[in-house]
Amino acid sequence: MTVEIEGVTLHLAHPDEVAVQWVGQDELMRQLLAAWMVVNEQDLPMNPRLLGKPGVGKTTLAYAAGRRMGAMCTSCKLPWTRARKTC
Repeated sequence: MTVEIEGVTLHLAHPDEVAVQWVGQDELMRQLLAAWMVVNEQDLPMNPRLLGKPGVGKTTLAYAAGRRMGAMCTSCKLPWTRARKTC
């Protein structure tokens, strides 16, 4: 699949279809869905950052929320690094 965003052409793989159901912690799901909610055409969804150690369910949460919204879901995994504290 190829898409163009602001003059930049992106070549994307086909989205994965994974049967994922979010179980528990409904408050996290509600918060993420609220952040992505668009009420009218002038709204821009928020872009929350999901932080946590590997294996705690960040990708699963985002995927399940996206599927619940009917979105095409893709995933990009980046290496986990600790935030650096600056003085």
